[in-house]
Amino acid sequence: MTDELHRQHEQPRPTTAEVAAGLTALWLAGEFRAAGEKYWAKDVISIEPRALTDGTDAECRGIEAVREKNLRWCSTHGIEDLSLDGPFVTGNQFALFADMLIAHGGRRAPHSEIAVFVVRDGKIVEERHFYE
Repeated sequence: MTDELHRQHEQPRPTTAEVAAGLTALWLAGEFRAAGEKYWAKDVISIEPRALTDGTDAECRGIEAVREKNLRWCSTHGIEDLSLDGPFVTGNQFALFADMLIAHGGRRAPHSEIAVFVVRDGKIVEERHFYE
């Protein structure tokens, strides 16, 4: 098959704005794992300000490591009252401002963060979370 013929049969890749809108909708529906599975690239990098309390490193590389981090966190934490501002899209990046209540260990605590995502070929290749 020629390159041109192959390109004609490829599904169009979502734009950064489409990825941003789709991820935002899934987060608002509480579908955080589904959002990752739909939009993470195989070589995704996820960066937190510091290592997590469960021992997960601040930086996870590759879809398997990021899945594992997400699964561990979601199995011990709940998110309530999620409010998002954004997405704010520029070039191949977008940001979400998130306010929520995190339920963990029988307690609820307010949490605010800025999440910045980098998109390549319709997939998220980097997610970086900023919070105190």
